[in-house]
Amino acid sequence: MNIPFREDYPPRHDVVFSIMFGEMELFSALLKSVTGHVLDAEEVISQASVTPDNVEHNYIRFDTFAKDKNNTVYSLDLQNTYSEELIRNRTVYYGCRSIAGQTVLKGNYDKLKKVVVSFIMTKKYKKDTPIETVRLCDDKGNVYSELLTLHNVYVPAVNRANDDAVNKDLKIFSAFFSVNSEEKMMEFIDLYKNDDLGEKLISSYSKAILRGDLQTIKGKEYFDMKISEQDIMEAKIEAMEEGRIEGRAEGRAEGRAEGREEGRAEGRAEERIKMLRQLINLKT
Repeated sequence: MNIPFREDYPPRHDVVFSIMFGEMELFSALLKSVTGHVLDAEEVISQASVTPDNVEHNYIRFDTFAKDKNNTVYSLDLQNTYSEELIRNRTVYYGCRSIAGQTVLKGNYDKLKKVVVSFIMTKKYKKDTPIETVRLCDDKGNVYSELLTLHNVYVPAVNRANDDAVNKDLKIFSAFFSVNSEEKMMEFIDLYKNDDLGEKLISSYSKAILRGDLQTIKGKEYFDMKISEQDIMEAKIEAMEEGRIEGRAEGRAEGRAEGREEGRAEGRAEERIKMLRQLINLKT
């Protein structure tokens, strides 16, 4: 069997994600598995197909998004690199940008479209919660505004969760985004080839990686910016981890030095006490 897999374009690659989930069927299925919402829209916009001169779509900087008939913008965005210190600000920044980028005519803020952003986090993370939902609330926990809702899906946590803790489709999606080798792809195929969603993911991925314009899409402004941003973020994460390691090493070294110094000081004090006792004994 010819296994559909490319090491340079795994299922969690930004370009592959944008192509695959630019399809209405997959976009709707992933959205429902994350938010429970049933999409009622005419089309899904993918950054793989957005042109530079399309001002209306370019203010929304997500991999894929759709405007439903209730005037809500739903977006699905894949995130491969992140850390506790960086991801929260990034999700808020892009969530707010999707609101602030909308045009407000004559103070009609009530006409602003609601935005529901779902970030699919593929990297290992310490969180055990499969889905984290964030809303604008007051200090008593009451929803202050329905204008923005964020959903962070932690793929490794979904994979670890019991089958009754998350819905079946989300389990399949998370297993798919975890494929990073031919061996893992074969495992996925063996597990889900007889499932409608699994079969659709395999088929859609096969078509995506056979496209001849992958490198052209990857070079587009949006993907160039996003992939460069992820590289920078990865470098920052590595630098922070190196800093922590160096800090721990310095701390241990300082601790040992302080311990030695305290030990010497205590030793000198004990020696002086011993000498004084000897002098007292001689005088008596």
